[in-house]
Amino acid sequence: MDDLATKVIPLVQMLIPGFITTLIFYWLADVKKPGQFERTVQALVGTGVITMIVSGVEVLLTYIGTHLFVVGAWVPLAESIWGVALAVVLGLGLAFASNHDYLYQIARKFTLTSRASYPEWIYAFRKREGRKVILTLLDGRRLYGYPAVWPTDPKEGYFLITFPSWLDENNEWIDMPGVESYLIGNADVLFVEFLEQEELASE
Repeated sequence: MDDLATKVIPLVQMLIPGFITTLIFYWLADVKKPGQFERTVQALVGTGVITMIVSGVEVLLTYIGTHLFVVGAWVPLAESIWGVALAVVLGLGLAFASNHDYLYQIARKFTLTSRASYPEWIYAFRKREGRKVILTLLDGRRLYGYPAVWPTDPKEGYFLITFPSWLDENNEWIDMPGVESYLIGNADVLFVEFLEQEELASE
């Protein structure tokens, strides 16, 4: 058992940067979390990338120390600190790029894919952020307003609709004086209508 521990613990320590990267990414990005095996493979890939970057940093700092000035000795602790720091930066960077669709946007420009970095449900709301919507509920009622919050899952969660108004069967507004917002369960919504930008400008 002790022999197994001595082999497993160094392996886990070596993989920590990759696990930190995937942990931060899935905490912050609006993407579906894969299974444990796939996340472990991603951590292995992340560790490999971070290890190569740390090796490059070592070469660069060694060159600087040889030709310009000495910052300090390159010891295992410094290597570990650089690995963890790069893991945090990489995780934050990937989450930021995913949440803003930067990498997939570049891939779409080169016709490498037609997908976005997040699911279609989130893509629809993010690309129309700032527009008002009409929620048609299962019972036929229609609620007009601004979605301050929307669910990240198309089957679960809640809409927080601010400045709400109900629409009657003649598409006339029924204002709700004193009501600042409604919290509507996604399970009660049949479909969502996004209003055109021009319509908002004329209000």
